Amino acid sequence: MFNFFKKKNRTKSSDMVSPKKDPFPDYDEIKNLTLIDIRDPEDVKYYGRVENSINIPFDEYFASKLLMLDKNKKYGIMDLRGIVSDLKEAERIAKEIGLDAKALRGGFFYITEVLNIKPIKEDNECSNFRK
Repeated sequence: MFNFFKKKNRTKSSDMVSPKKDPFPDYDEIKNLTLIDIRDPEDVKYYGRVENSINIPFDEYFASKLLMLDKNKKYGIMDLRGIVSDLKEAERIAKEIGLDAKALRGGFFYITEVLNIKPIKEDNECSNFRK
């Protein structure tokens, strides 16, 4: 009735598929990358930013701003929710420029909520008093 107990039906170790790496970044990966945050400045102001991030909005000036970055560093590209189409296009542009960059699935919400990396919110009221 049940054939799975027979020896001939056992799977060989060479037939087994190795697990794929999780497409979402882990905590150590985030800490070792400089993040290129492609969100609009309004989103950065409202939600905050991640400590090791640079806000370069994904607009018509995106490529020219990437040219100013250090090509010896490793970069991760994130947006608000990890929308794959925007991330892949931003990653393609960064690689064409010569940056070692990769798109990060999950975006800002994944990094702050799942990986529990606390966002930094700029206090604009205090900045008015600095002279």
